[in-house]
Order: sequence, then C-alpha cells, then structure tokens
Amino acid sequence: MSLSLFIFAHMIRLYSFLICVFFSTLLSAQVLITAKYNGKYGLIDTNGVWMVEAQYDSLGPFYHQTAHYFNKGKYGLINWKGKLLSPPAWEEISYEEEGLVAVYNGTYWGFIDLEGKTVIEPQFLEVDDFYEGLAGGSKLEDNWGYLDRTGKWSIAPMFTFVSEFDNGIAYVNDEDDEFYITKKGERLADSVMPKRNYRREMAANGKLGIRKADSSWLIAPRFESLSLRSLSCYFYLENGLWGLVDTNDKVVYPAKFEQFRYFSEGLAAVKLQGKWGYIDAQGKVVIPFIFDDANYFSHNRAATLFDGRWGLINRAGEFVVAPKFDLLQGKFQPVDPKRFHQVEAEAD
Repeated sequence: MSLSLFIFAHMIRLYSFLICVFFSTLLSAQVLITAKYNGKYGLIDTNGVWMVEAQYDSLGPFYHQTAHYFNKGKYGLINWKGKLLSPPAWEEISYEEEGLVAVYNGTYWGFIDLEGKTVIEPQFLEVDDFYEGLAGGSKLEDNWGYLDRTGKWSIAPMFTFVSEFDNGIAYVNDEDDEFYITKKGERLADSVMPKRNYRREMAANGKLGIRKADSSWLIAPRFESLSLRSLSCYFYLENGLWGLVDTNDKVVYPAKFEQFRYFSEGLAAVKLQGKWGYIDAQGKVVIPFIFDDANYFSHNRAATLFDGRWGLINRAGEFVVAPKFDLLQGKFQPVDPKRFHQVEAEAD
C-alpha cells in the first residue's frame, strides 16, 4: 500500500470514529419528557423542541427511551424517535427494564422485547420488572417465585412476597418468616443479612423518630409521620402540615407545607398556602411560591404549572420554555445510546 493510500485509509477511520463519538455524545446528552399540546401528546427536549411531534391521544411518561401510547382502549409502545415498537394490543403495559416490557392481555401477564415480539407468553397472574436477569412472578395468588428471561422458573414459587434483586440478594416473605435470599434461592444467614444504619420507629409515646443501628435516636421520636430520607433531611408531619428536620435533629423549616416532593438535584418542591416553590436542604426558599404545581428537577429543568399552562424552569426559577403546554408528565429522562443502537440494530 502506498503512503498516500495508507494516510487516506487512516483518515477515513478517524472520521468514522469522530462521527460515532459525536452521535453517541449527542444521544447521551439527549433527555426527553412527555408533553401535551392542543390536546395531543408527543416528546420534547430540554429546550422545548419537539422530538416526536404531538400526535397521540395519550402518551405515558418517557422512560428508558420508550413511552406507552393509548389508542382505542389498548396500549402500545414507541421509541424516542416515534418509531412504533408495539401496536396498541395490550390492556396494561409496564416500563422497560433490561430490554423487556411486561404486558397484560386482560387475563395474564407476559413480556415483549423492544421490537414488540412476545418473548414470554402471557401466563402469569402478576409479574414484576426484570432486575439482574430475574423477575418476580406468580401463577397462583400469594405464590411468588423468580423467572429468567425465557419465562422459566429460576427460583420456584414459594413466597408470599418478593422484591427485586439488588447486588445479588432479594428480600422475600413466606407464610412464617421474612428473610433475604441469593439468586440461587439460598437463604442468607441472619449474621450476613444487610443491616440498616437507620430506621423509622415508633416510640412508646406513639410518635415516630429515626433510630440508629446502635439503638440511639438520630431523630427524637416526636412526629406524627416521617418521610424516607431525602439528602440529609427528613420531611416530618405535625398537626397535618409538613416541615423539614436535618440529621442533627434540627428543624430547618417549621411544619407549614401542605405537600412536598423529595429532593432532586438539591431542591425539593413544596406547597405553601396553595402555591408551589422550591427549597434547599437547609430550608432556604430558593424559588418562590408562585406555581400551581411543580415537579422534580432533572437535567437542570423542572416542569411547573403557571397560570393554567405548563412550562420548564431552570434552577434559578427562570422559565427557559414558556408555559404553553396542556401538560408535562414526570421528569426528563435520558436517551441511552447503548439501548438505542441495540434496538435499531435488531430492528434492521
């Protein structure tokens, strides 16, 4: 090969590589949310640009590069470009996990893949989504086991309750006990079971607090209710209203909120005197209470309802997309390029 041909071949390879990097980076940065405009649903990006034009009568929240749509009483599935993955054929449909989507035909649950092909025939009374290659399933009431990706029992049904696997272990109940198991179905000894550093606990006074592993109180028991931990704080209920207490047992915002949403990207939406705003973990009001509704922050955007229309604000509380939508559902979710390339390759 001559020197000029050698250089040309390497330039072609470099060009192809840079193109792949560019599109992979573009997809990685791409995040979408379901929007409704003039009665029709589609998908927009963080700048309010339509990535899938508003054309559907109903569309669920965008998640893992797919969204459900509803037509003539049945559910189907589209991808982030609006490509039809499954026609509307299902009574109910779950969200994609590990490339499979749980679907319900009106009698039983099964699973389809991201081409819409049925990979596990509907045969289960109930199913959970797949995690770490296994999904909880039940063919009889209160008789759960774990299926593999072919629909065969990996762990025989014998439990009244199962959770998803996380780092190789899952929490289960049978008629007599509750315990953890491995992916082989083996019960973990109590001595190696995961220990919680903190737990909500009701004291003798009938109030809730947070107990540490050494049995001392992180948060003294004095509240009607306590949320799950969010950042370094807990929302607490007192006289029917919510406040914020930190992990030093200091009340950083008194109980004045009618509702709250958990912290996301350092801010939590809270409702005060009928209006929503945002606070930080120190209880400081960062975005004033001017909205009729407000959702979680994701990718520096939050969907908010103002004067009857939905728009997008940034962390400074400024509208980056003016309120013009009938509805914005949930929060922004990223398009995963690995998932995208896999699905497109399989569909070709």
